[in-house]
Amino acid sequence: MPILRPLCTIASLTLLATGVAQAAGNAELLIQPVVSQFPTIVVDVNVRDVKSGAPIAGLTAANFKVTEDLRDVTITGIESLLPETTDTRGVDFVFVFDDTGSMAEEIDGLIQRTLEFANIVQTSGFDYRFALISFGDELRHKVDFTTSANDFKTAVAALRADGGGDEPENALEALHYAATALKHDATRRKVFVLITDASFHSADEITPLTTQSTLAELQKLGAVLNIVGPNLDQYRWMADNLAGSFYDKDSGQFKRIIEQIAGGSASNYRLTLATSRPDYDNTWRALEVGLQGEYSGNGVSQYQAPSWVSASSRVDGFSGINSRFAPHNVIDGNPATTWAEGVNGAGVGEWVTLNFAAVQLTDRFALTLPAGNTVRRVAVRINDEDKRYYDLKPGTQAQSFTLGAPLQVSRFQVTLEDATGGDNGLAEVELFNGDNLVEPIARAHDIRRTAKLAQEQNRQGEELYHGKKYDDAVFYYKEALKNDPTFAQAYSNLGLAHQRQNKLADAIWANRQAIALARGTTRNTVLASSHYNIARIFETQNKFEQALQNFLWAQNFKANPVYDKAIERMHEKLGR
Repeated sequence: MPILRPLCTIASLTLLATGVAQAAGNAELLIQPVVSQFPTIVVDVNVRDVKSGAPIAGLTAANFKVTEDLRDVTITGIESLLPETTDTRGVDFVFVFDDTGSMAEEIDGLIQRTLEFANIVQTSGFDYRFALISFGDELRHKVDFTTSANDFKTAVAALRADGGGDEPENALEALHYAATALKHDATRRKVFVLITDASFHSADEITPLTTQSTLAELQKLGAVLNIVGPNLDQYRWMADNLAGSFYDKDSGQFKRIIEQIAGGSASNYRLTLATSRPDYDNTWRALEVGLQGEYSGNGVSQYQAPSWVSASSRVDGFSGINSRFAPHNVIDGNPATTWAEGVNGAGVGEWVTLNFAAVQLTDRFALTLPAGNTVRRVAVRINDEDKRYYDLKPGTQAQSFTLGAPLQVSRFQVTLEDATGGDNGLAEVELFNGDNLVEPIARAHDIRRTAKLAQEQNRQGEELYHGKKYDDAVFYYKEALKNDPTFAQAYSNLGLAHQRQNKLADAIWANRQAIALARGTTRNTVLASSHYNIARIFETQNKFEQALQNFLWAQNFKANPVYDKAIERMHEKLGR
């Protein structure tokens, strides 16, 4: 059997996967997109016979059809991962579970799915072991490896969701214990699953551990780390760094996520794809993998593309893009706004990264420190090559550094290497070719000047839309977005206009952009309406699982009886 090795990672790539069989057929598919090589996507697929549960062998690329937000995706490679009779390598699953008071629903979901989880793995040709560590501020239950799914289910059933309420919790200590104290077998694959709804203690009075030290312990084991949790920078990049998957706990699909982890961990095919949208735009994308030929069936999942500006952490991380210290502040041209790391201590090891969709020719860069910052040294990595070190002087003026000959830069990462105090960060990161800023940063700087014009163009588009002149409305919405590419409402309006034009894939894309950019007082309204618009498009295409997911998200952001009825309708369509 081919050994499933970690894929090289691009930090702050995140994914949420519901990975479930969707439509009737003689095959069931569980799928897991791995996006650490974006814009290349790797999809692990578990294909089983519906009647027997046995893995289906002998499929080729011609048997698979993949779509991404209703656009066809080209399969560039396929690998069979079916275990051979001479090598049925075992899999160890380590569940690290937050059992504080808010986790009762997840505990119940894991109990319900334990035997099905084990069956998916076993019928795929792998033997398994389960272990369980639970935690709040302290470690609670410690259950070493067992080969009995029933015993593991009993251990989970003994968990009691209580305490907590004083976030953060002690996830790093639980991962550390699981990596160092359990009876690991070096011959077996290690799949860790962290499940929590809280942020975590790090380098504080509760634990001396950091994310970097904890990940190093897991890397020694060759472990894959899947995380089901709140949508925080740290959780996303931890999963990425260990070739795992991040799942948004608030997706409303926890039981499905558990099935997804089982299927991804015991996949029998690996597809390599070229995304239909190679933009680093932070948007969610829906993938559907279907079978054609002798076998029929399909599975669906969602993943999140990376943002072109990302960070390992940020102050006020739960606010997401609304955080006053979001990483996009480093490219806005305003030294008064900053990215500030969000871990305890001085933030040494935290980073901010620029991902460029097109290569940028660069011969120097400049960094601006916020007032009062204590960063004295940074490391720069260009295109994931070796670090280059630079010393900084205190102050808010831009400090410029030459790179020598111009370099083709697709990825530029700045890591804090030496600092004191806390809440350190950067005010501006600028890349130059000669005297000129590289184009993506120059465009970001220009938004403040052109935003007012964008608002007027969006208003003209709205007038044309209400007059049913949809082609003209699209023109004005696009002009508005040229002048302000962060204008969420213009993207939402563009999505509606494309829907009227029956350009459904374009409509989904525009609504995805609106969701990624929504902020301020109208954020929840934009999020809810955009998810609802996406859901309605999927529903008209009989893509009921994707529709359900987006209706659930709409409901999560804003209460509306229309959303409630839509969710009931999707459950009926899916026979639940």
